[in-house]
Amino acid sequence: MSFEAIYAHVPADQREALRHFREAHPVQTRDLRGTRWTYLVGGSHDKPVILWLVGGLRMADAAYRSIPLLEDEFRIIAPDYPALDTMAALTDGLADLLTAEGVSRAHVLAGSFGGMVAQVFVRRHPRRVGRLILSTTAVLDEAGAERYRQQLEMMTAAPPEVLAQVSQARFLEMIAPPDSERAFWAAYVEELFTERLSRADQLSTVRCLLDFAHSYRLSPDDLADWGERILLIEAEDDATFDAEARSRLRALYPGARTHRFEAGGHSPATTRREEYFALVRSFLKGL
Repeated sequence: MSFEAIYAHVPADQREALRHFREAHPVQTRDLRGTRWTYLVGGSHDKPVILWLVGGLRMADAAYRSIPLLEDEFRIIAPDYPALDTMAALTDGLADLLTAEGVSRAHVLAGSFGGMVAQVFVRRHPRRVGRLILSTTAVLDEAGAERYRQQLEMMTAAPPEVLAQVSQARFLEMIAPPDSERAFWAAYVEELFTERLSRADQLSTVRCLLDFAHSYRLSPDDLADWGERILLIEAEDDATFDAEARSRLRALYPGARTHRFEAGGHSPATTRREEYFALVRSFLKGL
């Protein structure tokens, strides 16, 4: 289905903002260790670098309205996630991507699934990370891992069209956009799950989550000397990660700064965009 057909009922200004972003940020491609990586870049080469790790939507242009907010002071590298099934493969690929782009060290801005990727990345490649922002993310307990195991079984058995419909509904509920943007996000997730993400891509997310749960035992001692180089961003009304999950994450990073939105849902970068990115900018500049 064409872009025009998918976004036909989206307000023109929102539709054209996405089109303009894609035109201004053409997809870059590199083959690294036998894996094809696609990614977006923004900002100038003489600025500090942000490695921008999106969540379970997997595609970097999910941040199409947010990336431009930081391009004036930072160079942005925002990868799509290839269909890899372990966190080691994913995070080592990210390190290779930074090297290929001539970047020895980057700040990491990561949310949700991307925040779990970032927690592994900073442990496997700590010298590649300047400051770390973990936004509305978690570590997984046994109950969480079991839910993802059951989800993987369901997704593996589901016909492609059913999987696409279920994924669209689940992610739209998770994003919880304001009414003024709901038509846009409904169209965006439709485009993702019918045109851009394969079954392998979708299974990759859940397999990496299970690998995260089973292969990594994270400890507060891992980054004990990082202090305020880490910022945790959470929202009181996050329906994806509850108060207990948020508490476990804070306990894992006892020296980190924490910012809690009273209201912001699972995606305060979308629902509280201006306030969120003012906070991000200030933290990354060491203010």
